[in-house]
Amino acid sequence: MIGKHMKKIVVAFVLVISLLSNSFVGAAYASPIDTVEKAQIQIENTMKTSSKSPFLSSIIDQTVAKLFMAMLYVVPPASKVKESDEKVIKVVRATYEKLTKNQKKLVDITRLVDAENALIALKAAKEDKLIAAKVVALIDQIKKDSSASEYKNAISVAQAEYSKLTNNQKALVTNSDKLIKEVADLKAAEAEAAKITPSTIGELVEGDILLDKISALIGEDYSVALTSTPEGMVVDGRIVQPEIGEEAKSGTVVMLLTRADGTKVEHSVELTVKAKVKVEKGLAHISLYKDSTSSMNKIDFATVSNFALKNKETNKVYNVGTSPSNQKHVFQMKDLPAGSYTIEVNTPDVFLVERIDLGDTYKETVYHPDTNPVVIAKDKTTYVKIVLKSEITLQDIKPLENITVPYDITFEEFQAALPKQGKIVDSTGEEHAVALKWDIRPFQFENYKKPGTMTLSSEFFSLPIEVSNSTPAQRLDMTIQVTFAEPEKGNTQVSLFRDSTSSMNKIDFTNISNFSLKNKKTNKVYQVGTTPSNQKHVYQMKDIPEGAYTIHFDTLDTMNVDKIELGEAYKETTYHADSNPLVITKNKTAYVKIVLKSEVTLQSINPLEPLTVPSDITYDEFLAQLPKQTTIVDSDGDEHTVAISWDIRPFQFTNYKKPGTTSLTSQFFQLPVEVSNSTPAQRLEVGLQVIFEAPETSNIVQDEEQ
Repeated sequence: MIGKHMKKIVVAFVLVISLLSNSFVGAAYASPIDTVEKAQIQIENTMKTSSKSPFLSSIIDQTVAKLFMAMLYVVPPASKVKESDEKVIKVVRATYEKLTKNQKKLVDITRLVDAENALIALKAAKEDKLIAAKVVALIDQIKKDSSASEYKNAISVAQAEYSKLTNNQKALVTNSDKLIKEVADLKAAEAEAAKITPSTIGELVEGDILLDKISALIGEDYSVALTSTPEGMVVDGRIVQPEIGEEAKSGTVVMLLTRADGTKVEHSVELTVKAKVKVEKGLAHISLYKDSTSSMNKIDFATVSNFALKNKETNKVYNVGTSPSNQKHVFQMKDLPAGSYTIEVNTPDVFLVERIDLGDTYKETVYHPDTNPVVIAKDKTTYVKIVLKSEITLQDIKPLENITVPYDITFEEFQAALPKQGKIVDSTGEEHAVALKWDIRPFQFENYKKPGTMTLSSEFFSLPIEVSNSTPAQRLDMTIQVTFAEPEKGNTQVSLFRDSTSSMNKIDFTNISNFSLKNKKTNKVYQVGTTPSNQKHVYQMKDIPEGAYTIHFDTLDTMNVDKIELGEAYKETTYHADSNPLVITKNKTAYVKIVLKSEVTLQSINPLEPLTVPSDITYDEFLAQLPKQTTIVDSDGDEHTVAISWDIRPFQFTNYKKPGTTSLTSQFFQLPVEVSNSTPAQRLEVGLQVIFEAPETSNIVQDEEQ
């Protein structure tokens, strides 16, 4: 049992704790650091309270633990920790370290430990960012357009610093891909440069272009430039070889390799140029064929690879040569030391070397590396013909589909219509397209029967490179049947006029000559036609193929074409050879009206002399008395006689005043073909004064008296 004195102490102590707790809670409304520092003081003051009583000591420990836990919750959770929370966390940690063992057992510092770890991580991350940023800057300094040494040094420095980073720091390097790529690019360039060695360059002789020999060793996406060469060894890019008996020249050649993307590397190699020796040299001319040495069977020398001639005495390999741009099947090698050589060559998988011929045409012998090698002789060219044979052979040539073309197709259109490809089948069953050509000349095309059918043969085609001809060989051409279709046809009616298309101005079609229609597409000329007996001004042409036509004819010397009209009456359009030609359509008649105009025109119409007739003249006698012609004068002053007619009806004649005078007007007359009307036009008619005389009465009386 606790005594009354002890109870008073406990009550007092509890009251103190309560006051302390209330004070701490109030402090929580201040800043976090103020709150924890005040809490630290309260805890330290509470811990100064001592008691020999275990019970009171336990109460004090619990009070301290309660105060510490309240203090601990000022520390933010780990997910919300900021660098500004560091002082708060340190005060709480310092307070915890001062607690007794018993007091520490009463508290859970997980929140504190998590916050401390979060703070450490936060500071570490900040430090990582700073370190990573430095490496990012170093990587950014890697520039392909810098010098080779600066480029390589920038990569080395950046790579060294990057390798020191932790994995977390490496993750913060935003341009690490660039570093990886630049390192790979540099290594690739260095590997390419490593191909350039004294042994790969080979023996250097007078006139060798050093840059060419080096360039041949590197990839197509690399270029090389010599930056330094030993004095006297290279002049104007060519090797200068010491004369016979002189010392060899040695020195360092420095070069710059640059890849297409700008990656560059400096490379150096120690070279030695030996003194000249007296060597007799010749040439080799190698040609490549498939199946046979026929000119049709030439194939690009690039089909084979790693071609070389190996000297049987020295074992030195020669592989430098060129293929002329116009002879892709040829490989020419110059300045080969005289001697015997074996041939080295790699062929594609499906090819075998069928044979190799040596020597001039018609004097060939079969190559054998032991018994009949290639022999290079001084100042001579040795000819080599390599014949390959594919394991895949021609099985079948597929027939072409026959074609039908319009009868009036042009030569150019006909060439375009012929198939440009055919198909063949090889021995594996695979189908291949082959290019076709047709040797059709314009004069041959013109002589083809149109409409009609022709059978044509292509030129010899080339098989795909991987396919050889069969045994026995098949003829490598294709045939096609071409049908020139029967054309649709129409008719045309051509009428000839002078001055205008008035029916009065029709003139015989014979006034023009050499009339023809020319097809604008085929250039074929059509002339055959007829003139109806009752329509002398008309020319009719039948069975003219459909199409556009130009009109051609000759006129008299004094006549010009005034206009040509196309189409039916009241729907005419003006002909133009380019923009409005004559169009013939199927089963229809195209109408053409040609209007001529003479350079000689009507100047005047001569008047008729008055006509005197008896008043008792009969109708028929009167008609017979009327003049049947008159005269006109043209612009050249020439006089022409023109026929005239009169439209006098019996009732009109009866009504004429007799005796008396009547004025008549002729019907319109026609001008001579070679004379056109004037401008403005004159009326083509003539007036006539007719006098009807009374009978003589005196004569009548005398007659009666007698």
